[in-house]
Amino acid sequence: MIISYTALEEKVRSMIKPKRFIHSEGVASVSADLASRFSLDVSAARYIGIYHDAYRYSASDSSPEFCRKNGIDVFPEEEADPMLLHGALAAIHFDEDAEGSVPEYFRRAVRHHTLGSPDMGPYGAVVYIADYIEPGRKHLTDDDRKHILSADTLEDMIIRIMDMQRSYFMREGIKEAGISGKLYDFIKGGGRL
Repeated sequence: MIISYTALEEKVRSMIKPKRFIHSEGVASVSADLASRFSLDVSAARYIGIYHDAYRYSASDSSPEFCRKNGIDVFPEEEADPMLLHGALAAIHFDEDAEGSVPEYFRRAVRHHTLGSPDMGPYGAVVYIADYIEPGRKHLTDDDRKHILSADTLEDMIIRIMDMQRSYFMREGIKEAGISGKLYDFIKGGGRL
């Protein structure tokens, strides 16, 4: 057995800054909505969503080695910017914080919510999308959100998000993470999460 959503929510509230907690509540809510729309487990999506940023402020220069010692591959972009490993840290600590064994797909979803991955599964897709479009995010307009949400599949929503990100990266001279590119190519090649 794992602790209830409410108990996990209170634990997460104590782990992160208030503004980040509000974001996490938004991600949990949008994740639940997406799960309902695509016939996934709404409770699982909400649970993963509230937890996804629990280790947002815990990543440090020692995180890459800690992740490797716990069996998680570290991508070059995460090595260069360990904050990106907060999802990996959450995956490592999920059982401990949930006070029981969570399904593997919970860990996979939080692990890959930041950069994406062909291995993130449908719940990872839900949290990835929710993290990008939750109502508190100021980088999107209502029309942007509608455009993303009007896609017929989770995969198409991810492509719309990644196309927006790629335009931004091009303008800013930012290089896309290799694993993100693999996700994009996987979906464009007909892959399904």
